[in-house]
Amino acid sequence: MKKSILFIALAATASLVSCKKEGCMDPTAINYSEDARKDDGTCEYEQEETPAETMFLIGTATTSQNETVKLYAEQSVSVGYTRLFAEVKDASGSIMSGATVEFEPLMDMGMMQHACPIEQPVYNATTEKYEGALVFIMSSASGTWTVDVTVNGNPASFTVDVADAPTGVKEVGVYSGTDGKMYVVSFKRPVDWVVGSQTFDILIHRRDDIMNFPADDDFDIVFTPEMVSMGHGSTGNVDPVNLGNGLYQGTVNLSMPGDWRFHLELSKSSTIIQSDAFLDILF
Repeated sequence: MKKSILFIALAATASLVSCKKEGCMDPTAINYSEDARKDDGTCEYEQEETPAETMFLIGTATTSQNETVKLYAEQSVSVGYTRLFAEVKDASGSIMSGATVEFEPLMDMGMMQHACPIEQPVYNATTEKYEGALVFIMSSASGTWTVDVTVNGNPASFTVDVADAPTGVKEVGVYSGTDGKMYVVSFKRPVDWVVGSQTFDILIHRRDDIMNFPADDDFDIVFTPEMVSMGHGSTGNVDPVNLGNGLYQGTVNLSMPGDWRFHLELSKSSTIIQSDAFLDILF
């Protein structure tokens, strides 16, 4: 009898979803209620489907026209380039594929507010989501990030918790230029760094004012990698060149794993605008 009791207890512990008498209350499930209980007493949940296994739901909100918006992130949200996905349904629950959808980010620091660079979303018929990106230039430790997803001009609002970058990593930097303007320089994520030669993407956005950060395609970039802890560089590197929409692609040879700094000299029409912008990786 004791062995039978022990077996039952272990089976209950190993179950992915457990039930209580008052209902199915697994907090890890997207939807849970008494209705989730099956006839045999076990629980069955309708799990949230996302475009990729690594994505997670930031939140659900509605517009003034009763459109439902679900906002997803491709990965955990941290300072730097972050892809976002918005699923939009009308009041009847049907996917809206032809809506005008825009991201409107805002950092509220109390004494001041500002936005960040934006890649406005475009509808993807395969995922049935509007796909875009934001370049978060600071973490939520400095204030509160909100993202309005506007659907035909009607906003659905989300609060987004943006984490600091890990120690030794700098995937976005804000730099002042000799032309009196500020520039946001960032890696385009995700990036799976490996030992050896590989391409990498950098984005450059110009800050016209605290709410507008257009892409800047006018730079020439001289690129120098440095392994900071060892004090050496590498050979076989290619300076990033512009591909449009603020995107620059180059080639780096990471000769060993460790802490690498990407030194970037930014020029326009042979005039140096920023002599030592840099981004840091650690792998």
